[in-house]
Amino acid sequence: MKYVPSINIEYGIDPEFEYIVTPNALAVTGNLLSSYNSGIHSFSIIGTYGTGKSSYLMALEKDLTSKSQALLKNKDVFGGFKKFECLNILGDYNSLSNLLADKLGSSKSDDTRNVFDSLNAYYQKLKKNNTFLFIVIDEFGKVLEHASKNNPEKELYFLQRLAEFVNVPSRNIILITTLHQNFGAYAQKLSETQRNEWMKVKGRYKELVFSEPVEQLLFLAAEQLSNLPTTKDYAAGTKLLNWAKRAKFISSQLDSRTINKLYPLDAFSAMCITKAIQRYGQNERTLFSFLTSTGKGSLKDFTSETNETYNLAHVYDYLIYNFFSVLSEINSDTTNWSAMRVAIERAESGIFDESYINDALKLVKTIGLLNLFGSSSTAITKELLIDYSKHALAIDNPDKIIELLSLHKIIRFAAYKNSYILFEGTDIDIEDELYKAASIVPMPLATISDLTPYVNQKAVAVSEEYYKSGTPRYFEFIIRNEPEIIKPQNDIDGYIQMVFPIDYETIQATKEISAHCDIANIFVVFTNVTDIQKHLYEIHKLQYLIENVILEDRVAKKEIINQITYEKALLNKAINETLISSSKETIWLFKGECVPVHTYRDFNKLLSRVCKEVYSQTPILRNELFNKQKISSAISLARVKLLDAMLENSDKEDFGFEKETCPPEKAIYYTLFKSTGMHRLSDTGVYVLGEPQNNLIQGLWNICDKFVKSSVDKPKKISELIKILKSEPIKLKQGVIDFWIPIFLFIRQQDFAIYNEQGAYVMNINKELFELLQKKPGDYSIKAFNVSGVKIEFFKKYRQFLKKDDGASFTASSFIETFKPFLQFYRSLNDYAKSTNKFEHPTTAPFRNVLASAKDPEKAFFEDLPEALGFRESMLSQNSEFLEQYLQLIKGAVHELNICYDNLLRRINDRLVDALSLPEDYQDYKGELVNRYKGVKKYLLTSKCKNFLDRVLAPSETMKEFLEKISNVVIDKRLNQLKDKEEEYLLDNLVFLFHELDRYVSISDIESDNDEVFNFEIASNTHKIAYSQTYRLPENQKIKADTIASKIDTLLTGDDNLDVCILLKMLNDKLGK
Repeated sequence: MKYVPSINIEYGIDPEFEYIVTPNALAVTGNLLSSYNSGIHSFSIIGTYGTGKSSYLMALEKDLTSKSQALLKNKDVFGGFKKFECLNILGDYNSLSNLLADKLGSSKSDDTRNVFDSLNAYYQKLKKNNTFLFIVIDEFGKVLEHASKNNPEKELYFLQRLAEFVNVPSRNIILITTLHQNFGAYAQKLSETQRNEWMKVKGRYKELVFSEPVEQLLFLAAEQLSNLPTTKDYAAGTKLLNWAKRAKFISSQLDSRTINKLYPLDAFSAMCITKAIQRYGQNERTLFSFLTSTGKGSLKDFTSETNETYNLAHVYDYLIYNFFSVLSEINSDTTNWSAMRVAIERAESGIFDESYINDALKLVKTIGLLNLFGSSSTAITKELLIDYSKHALAIDNPDKIIELLSLHKIIRFAAYKNSYILFEGTDIDIEDELYKAASIVPMPLATISDLTPYVNQKAVAVSEEYYKSGTPRYFEFIIRNEPEIIKPQNDIDGYIQMVFPIDYETIQATKEISAHCDIANIFVVFTNVTDIQKHLYEIHKLQYLIENVILEDRVAKKEIINQITYEKALLNKAINETLISSSKETIWLFKGECVPVHTYRDFNKLLSRVCKEVYSQTPILRNELFNKQKISSAISLARVKLLDAMLENSDKEDFGFEKETCPPEKAIYYTLFKSTGMHRLSDTGVYVLGEPQNNLIQGLWNICDKFVKSSVDKPKKISELIKILKSEPIKLKQGVIDFWIPIFLFIRQQDFAIYNEQGAYVMNINKELFELLQKKPGDYSIKAFNVSGVKIEFFKKYRQFLKKDDGASFTASSFIETFKPFLQFYRSLNDYAKSTNKFEHPTTAPFRNVLASAKDPEKAFFEDLPEALGFRESMLSQNSEFLEQYLQLIKGAVHELNICYDNLLRRINDRLVDALSLPEDYQDYKGELVNRYKGVKKYLLTSKCKNFLDRVLAPSETMKEFLEKISNVVIDKRLNQLKDKEEEYLLDNLVFLFHELDRYVSISDIESDNDEVFNFEIASNTHKIAYSQTYRLPENQKIKADTIASKIDTLLTGDDNLDVCILLKMLNDKLGK
C-alpha cells in the first residue's frame, strides 16, 4: 500500500489507491444518502486539515465508477442508476463561475448564464445516457475566501443559483464541497447585511461533519506509511502506550501494533502532534506531511538515542519552529503556551546546575504539553513522569529533576487533579487552607440552590422522534427537591426532573404526582446523594477560599477556579453515572410507573415512548427548513413567497414554481402541499386546495377543524388556536405554525368568518391579512356559521335577490358566497350614499346602516336586517307573503342607494336651471353659460369668484362633472362628501356666485333673448364709491318683478325728484351692503 501525501481529485484515481474505511467515513456516507433521499442535493463536508476529506472523495468516486464497494455496498440507493460521472473541481482563489467555466469549456464573462447553459447541456447529455452526475468541489474554502473579498454579492448569487440548479428534485445531481471550517467562518470580515446573505446561501448546503478521532488518524497514518528504517523498541513502546491509557491520555482502542508502526513516535508524542496539527495546522501541514517531511526537527531526520523516542520535548520544538506565527496569535491556548515559555525561561535562568538544565527543559516541555492536550481526567503522576523520562526522554535521574523543579516552584503537584502542572507562583498553601476550611464550611445538602449553579445538564434531542416525524423534540434536565408538574414551553418539549429528596416522603410524593401527570414530565428520584454532596462540599470550601482567604492573589485565585471547574466536572460526572446506571440509586418514573433505565438505550427508549404517548398527533413533516422553533430570515422570505404563490397560483401545477429550480419555498411546498395531497389535481382536471389525502398531517387538520367547529356559538381568537397547537397532543414548532395558520385559514375560508380587533368582518384573506396575522394573531378571531329553521328562508330570499335562486343547500361556503355581495355593495357606495337620509322609503337608511355596522354576518343578515326592515322572526316564519315583501324592501333599498347621488345632482341642476333661466338640456345651457361669462374681466373678481368662473368655463363632458367642479368651490370638498344639512347652503351659494358673475358682464356683450338686462353706475357724496354693474332679470321672474314694482309705486309721493331720490337711495344702500 503506497502513501500519498496529498490528493488532487482532478488528477483522477491512482490505480494503487486503497482507502481505509473508518466508522466516520461510513457515518458521513450514511448521512449523505439519507439526506439525498429526503430531497437534499447540495452538501458541504466539513473537517479540519489532514482528516482525509480528499481521500474520502476519491474513495467515493472509485465506488461510483468501478466495482469497488469501500463506502457503497449498493449503488442502487441513487435512484437505481448504474452509471455515474464525477465533475471534479479543485478549489482555488478564484470565482467559482470561472472554475466551472474552465471545467466545462465555457467562455468566462460577467454574465454567468452561459456557465449554467453549459452545465445544463452537460447534464442533459448525461441524462440521455442514464448517467447520474456528481459535482465535487474540493478545497471549497478557497473559493469562499475569494468570494468574501471580491464582490461577495455577485459570488454568493452564483453559489445560490448553483445550489438551486442542483436541488431540483427531478434532477439526478449531487453537489459535494469540502471545507476546513464552518461555512459562516469565511464571512467574518463582511458587513452584517452581507453576512446575513452569506448565511442564507449556507442554508442551501447540508453540512456533513467529517471528524476522524485522533486514534483513527494515527491508525490510518500507520497503515499508509512504509516502515522507517529504525530499530524499534517494542517493549518500551508498549509500556508507554499502557501508561498513556492508564493516565487517560489516549483511547483504549489504540493498539500497540499501530504505535509500533509509528515509531520513533511514542503514544504520548503521537497523540500530541496529531492534536496540535489538527488545532493549528494548514493545508500544507497535516499529520501525514509531518510523518513524511524532512528538515530541521522532522521525524525522518530524527536519530534515536538509547531510551529516547521522538518525544514530547521534540514535539514542542517542532511546533515552536513550524507554527510560531500561529502560536503567537491570541487564541484559547495562549495562556498555556505563555506558561510554558515562562517556565522554560526560569529553568534556563541559572538556578540549576548545567548538568541538569537540558533534562529539566525536557520535563517542563513534557508537563506543559500533557496539560495542554490532555483532558480534565488525565492524571500526570510522578510515576508516569519517571517512566516517560526513563524510556522516552533519556533522563537517567528523573526523581532528582522533578524534585528540583518542584523546589524552585517551576512545577507543582495539584492534588485536586492528581497531576503535575506548571507552577505560576503563589505564597498560599491551598491544600492547607482547604484543610482549615473544612472546620468552618458546613456540609451542604443537595438542594436546588446548592446544585443549580454547578450542574451542567444540556437538553437532549429525541433522535427516533426526529427520524419518524421530522419534528425535533428536546427534553431538558431540571433540578428539584420536590416534584412538580411543569408544562413544556417554546423549544423544550419535555422535562426530566432530577429530584434530590430532602426527606423520605419525597419519593412517595413523586410517585403520586407522576401518576397524575399527563404531560411530558419524567421524574428521576436520587435515593443516594453521598458522592454528590462530597463534591458539593469541595466546591463550597474552594468558594470560601476565594471569598475569604486568597483575596488579591491572582495566581492562587486562578488555581482555585481551575479546581472548582475540576470539582464541577466531577460533580456532573457523579450525577451522570448515578443517573443512568445499573445501581438502585435512582428511580425513574413516568405516569406513575417505575421505568428501568440502566443504559442510554433504555433512556432513549423512554424519551421516544414519552413523545409517542404525549405527542400522539404530531404531523409528519420531514423538512428541517421550517420544522424548527425559529426559522431563518431566508425561510421567512420563502414563507412570504409560498403564501403569495398559494394566493395567486393555486390553480396551477406546483403553484407555478419553475420546474428547473428548487428554492426553499418550493421545497416547503412539496412537504406541506404536494406530499399531503392538500394541493392536487381534481377529478375535473383542475388543481384545487383541500383537506389532506393521507395521514401525514391528518391529526393536525382534525385539531384545527375541531377548533373551527367550536366557534359556532362564540368567536374564538386565532391566538387560542396557536396555543392549542403549541400544546399536547401535537406541540408544533413555531416555524411550522408560522406556515400552517395562514395556509389552513385560506383553505377553509368558506367555513367561517374572520373578524379584526374592532370586531369588524374581514372580507378577504390576502397578503396584507397574512402579514397582520403574523404580527398580532391575537387581534383576529374566527366564527363558524350555524343556520337552521326560518333563517334558511332568509338565505333563500337573499340568493333570490342575487339571482342565485339555484336551489343551493345552506353551507358555510354558500352563505359566504351570498352575504359577501351585500357587504361589497355597501363598500362600493360613495360617501354621500353612506351618510344621506334623503330617501323615499323609510327602510332604506336602516338597511344601509345594518350593512355599515355589520360585524357578525350571521347576526346581521338573520337578525339585524329583518328587524331594521320591520319584520319579526315569528311573522316571517308564519307567512310566506311577508318573506316576499321582505325581498321587495331589499330591492327598493338597494335601488335607492344606487340612485341617491344621481338625485342630488338632479336637484342641483334643477335649481340652477330655474334660478338662471337656463335651457333644461345640459349641453345647451353649458354653452350658454360659457358665452355669457367668457368676457368677464377676471381681475375685477374676488379669488373665489375667479376660481368659480374658471370652473364654469372649463370643458366638462357631463353634467355630473360640471356640477362636481363648481360645487367644490362652494363647499371646499368633493360633492360626494356633502352632508344633508349642507345641501341648501350649496344651492344658495351656487346661485349667488352666478349672480356675482352677472354683475361684471358688459351689457353690450349680453345676448339677453327674452331676459331684461340693466347696466348702471351710481355714486353719492356719502358713500364715496361709484358702482357700475350689470343685472339680469330672467324672463320667468318678470311678472314677479312687475307685481312688486306696482306695490312700491303705490308708496311713492308723486314728486318725481323725491321719488327718484328715494329709489336711488334704496338702490345705493342695497349695493353698499
